[in-house]
Amino acid sequence: MALSSNALCAKAKAMYGNRLKEESYSELCRKQTLGDMVTYLKTQTNYSDALKNINVRNVHRHQLEAALNEEYFSRCTRLMKYAPRKNLDFYRQEIIAIEIGLIVDKVISIKEKDTASFSLEIPDYLASKLSFNVYGLVNVDSYKGLITYLKNTRYYRILANFDFRDPIDINGLERKLKSLYYHVYVELINKYFSGSERKDLLDLIFVTIELANITKIYRYKKYFNESNEVIKNSLFLEFSRIPIRMYDKLIEAADADELMKLLANSRFKVYLGDHDYPYIEYYVEEVKYNVAKRNMRFSSSGPLVYLTYSILQRIEIDNLKHIIEGIRYGRDASSIEDTLIYA
Repeated sequence: MALSSNALCAKAKAMYGNRLKEESYSELCRKQTLGDMVTYLKTQTNYSDALKNINVRNVHRHQLEAALNEEYFSRCTRLMKYAPRKNLDFYRQEIIAIEIGLIVDKVISIKEKDTASFSLEIPDYLASKLSFNVYGLVNVDSYKGLITYLKNTRYYRILANFDFRDPIDINGLERKLKSLYYHVYVELINKYFSGSERKDLLDLIFVTIELANITKIYRYKKYFNESNEVIKNSLFLEFSRIPIRMYDKLIEAADADELMKLLANSRFKVYLGDHDYPYIEYYVEEVKYNVAKRNMRFSSSGPLVYLTYSILQRIEIDNLKHIIEGIRYGRDASSIEDTLIYA
């Protein structure tokens, strides 16, 4: 196991060494068209194979983003080859996140009576790893049918006990499914790992959960007029290490600006730069980026370095998506760069 951990660490750190750096991001932000962006990625970066089927003369945003998503999964899969077979469930945990996203999207399409809106933007090889036949899910057109279709999966109990009468609480359903995801993740870490390795893995998962909670509170404060009780009930408090009194302070903040001031004086400030944050997602992603970067630099644990690499690679893909959006809407290079997270 030590040999496989060492090999995984070495491979992940080598792949991370080939990440996009400041010079590349600066060049990409100054491209005038998506075709120019793809040409640069094909000729000057390690995305050439990932984008080989993209025609630079006729670039479609969705096709480009789908290719980038597929590359993310491809790189993570490459690392899985170095993982011990006995704990592959841990490395495949993101499959559950994908399944939850598909289930929620399906419920929304049934609710809106628009099953044509349900799309499958995942690679075929990844679809084969899901716990249910995703292509059969396309033809499900009722809540009862969805429950029956997923009867032999881990999601059945949640769906069977959920109230699908109007008005459907989509956020409540997603919370139950995401809570399952976090429970399974923690169970796998406790099952397969021990000592400092277990502690470091749990720390990273708990930070992720805490940041998800902070994002929820901020969005409720910024965009919705919900009661403090509704906000608190939407959070994942099962594994969070933030004291309940701190959550209460955040929930009771007068508005989103006051909430950000409270966060500026929280324990997360050690991971943040000295500047304002244009939106909550940037704040959250910068915290995750800096936590992950520290682990990538100092850790020799294969599982932790894998988890760290997956976070850093997802942020890089999201950076490219921000650039795509900026180019499509004709934004200037400096404003696009302000949305990116890298070092």
